[in-house]
Amino acid sequence: MRPSANHRQRLGLQILFDFRDITEAVRFASEQGFGALELNLGNIAFNRQLASKRERTRIAKAARDSGVKLAFHAMDGPSFFMPSSRVRRSGVAELKQALDHAADVGARAVVMHLGFDLHFGIDGRNQYAHEVFPEYFEQALGDVLSELKTYAKGRCRLCVENVGGFRYGPARKVLPRLLGAGLGLCLDVGHVNILPPDKRRQELGFFRRFKLCVHHAHIHDNHGVRDEHRALGEGKVDFLPFFRFLAGTDALLVFEVRPKEAALRSLAYFNRRIAPKLGWA
Repeated sequence: MRPSANHRQRLGLQILFDFRDITEAVRFASEQGFGALELNLGNIAFNRQLASKRERTRIAKAARDSGVKLAFHAMDGPSFFMPSSRVRRSGVAELKQALDHAADVGARAVVMHLGFDLHFGIDGRNQYAHEVFPEYFEQALGDVLSELKTYAKGRCRLCVENVGGFRYGPARKVLPRLLGAGLGLCLDVGHVNILPPDKRRQELGFFRRFKLCVHHAHIHDNHGVRDEHRALGEGKVDFLPFFRFLAGTDALLVFEVRPKEAALRSLAYFNRRIAPKLGWA
């Protein structure tokens, strides 16, 4: 049983190492009934291909001809909680390049992480730099995101994912005043599920408050302890409330599971267990 054609076009998968050629990944997504494809730029071959203007034109045509919506997951690692402005500038440069390439291939979103902070062992516990210098990191993060928001406008949406620095105090102060226009959110369902109940409620409250800014979603399963990126139905996540929430957004709904066979299992589970309850069947 398949969801309606309209909603099915929002369902996608993320590709990391299964392909070396992006157009082959587009073809796979289309043939398997996905309406969206997120390219993880941790794949070196993808970055090499995207560096070519000719290849970007070819990718754009393949996606357009197949009706597959594209999105990028920016490279993991760069952190905007580093105390060095030169390090932060490198992260900005990487994201600007991703936004340029995304615009050329017609991608609708680039998903980004804010990164993690340095921590230091002090008297038996960890002390984070942003806890000691919150004003510094609020200013630094505000400057970075303001610049990237302006740069993203007219190219594609830049979506901040709920991981790492997203949960730090400085981000919670900066994001509410900057979200909108070129800057949005990526709701990662698996990341919410591993939080303690009180923090889970707090994070979901934030997403409800900024529901109109949720333009992308990562869907994957786990057992509530750590980030496992399992196929749907292979962990303990109750997906139905998340899908009901996301149905009221324009977010692409991406199964962030790997390898590609896990995405096929996730789609089958969704069609069998979730779609009928949503009325998408």
